[in-house]
Amino acid sequence: MIRFLAIVLAVAIGVAGLVLISVRLGWIEAAPSYYVRSLLILAAFTAVIYRYLDRLKQPGLFVQIYLLSMAVKLIAYGVYVVLMIVDDKPGANKNVLFFLILYVVFTTLEVAFLHRKIAGNRPR
Repeated sequence: MIRFLAIVLAVAIGVAGLVLISVRLGWIEAAPSYYVRSLLILAAFTAVIYRYLDRLKQPGLFVQIYLLSMAVKLIAYGVYVVLMIVDDKPGANKNVLFFLILYVVFTTLEVAFLHRKIAGNRPR
């Protein structure tokens, strides 16, 4: 659990640094206006869901709880993306693209760690 949280934190800090370096070097004109909020929301949701799934004592419920968490995340993220678009129409493309890239990164991280946990618990 601690290892996962450390990696989520490292990825979030690394992405924030990459955005700032990209702006500084002129690779992108400006950072997405919602990049810090997006980083915090995605990192927090990923950590909370992983923690809950990691501590789940009933293996038979794992798939149902995981699917429920995915549905809740998608609804919450959908609302967040709509609010981003409404609040910053000129920067909507940049914000949504950044959010989607981060979503893929954090979801991949979560799935990789959950797969290792499940594969390690399988009877041989």
